[in-house]
Amino acid sequence: MVSKNIPTVFIVRHGERLDHTDKLWQPDPSLGIWDPPITPKGFKQAEKTGSTILEMLRQQTVDIKTANIVIYSSPFQRCIDTSIAVVKGLRKSKNLTKTPTLRIDIGLGEWMCERFFDSVCPAQYLMSRQQEKLARQQAFSYSMLAKKSFITPEEEESMLPALTIDYAYNNPNQSEFDYPERYTDMIHRFEDTRLNCLESCLKLGNKKGQKDEQQPTVVIFVTHAVGVNALLDGFRNRVTIPLESNYCSISCVRHYNSTVIADSSDQSDEDCEYMQDHDDGFNSPSKPTWLIDTVMYDRHLL
Repeated sequence: MVSKNIPTVFIVRHGERLDHTDKLWQPDPSLGIWDPPITPKGFKQAEKTGSTILEMLRQQTVDIKTANIVIYSSPFQRCIDTSIAVVKGLRKSKNLTKTPTLRIDIGLGEWMCERFFDSVCPAQYLMSRQQEKLARQQAFSYSMLAKKSFITPEEEESMLPALTIDYAYNNPNQSEFDYPERYTDMIHRFEDTRLNCLESCLKLGNKKGQKDEQQPTVVIFVTHAVGVNALLDGFRNRVTIPLESNYCSISCVRHYNSTVIADSSDQSDEDCEYMQDHDDGFNSPSKPTWLIDTVMYDRHLL
């Protein structure tokens, strides 16, 4: 059962984007799409987010020594930047023994509407550019570690943290941008992506030759404001009025079981929601399977 293998899911909005603070910023014209990075402040926000997620896992008694951590990121630069900084925050703990895995998923991308974009490049072109950039960063980080016995804090800032980048991962249901994209189509895209990501995590334990039930997987989605709302609605199994999601907000969804009920007994109905999953082949549709424990939390950034 996928949901039993995944005790906790986090949904994170990207950090502060550069074009919102520097109005003169312009994208690389050869890319063919508006794709700003995050600011230095955004990196700090995301790093704090990673540390906060780690603390939330401790409070939920998730064993971070045995758990796989898989980050699914939108292919846009601000989300990839955020994912890397989240890993830096996670890796501050000496108890994190397993290397987090990063997977880029087109399905988690921005709402491809004319309100946000004048034109878009092919999705695979954006993906290949992002993967090439990550590969260069990885090669630089490996060379720095091989050449030096001591890395200065400034040099460390420019290096990738220890993480596994799954270059072979792809979403079989989403290979291209749909532009212009209707709102309802975007909602369906995020739902298909959510289910595909959860299912793909089931194979992670098999690759490592260990039983799934012995290797819980913590999933972290890094996406955009509209994606945070769409993913939460997927776990709710209903469409709701979108809420404002601030930079690096954290939403936490937990698998519904006796431990979760005990942990949440003193929470009000406003703090948590018990939700029923889709009949996706993983769970019985007649039983609630997810608890939305935290919605767009951002107090860790104050």
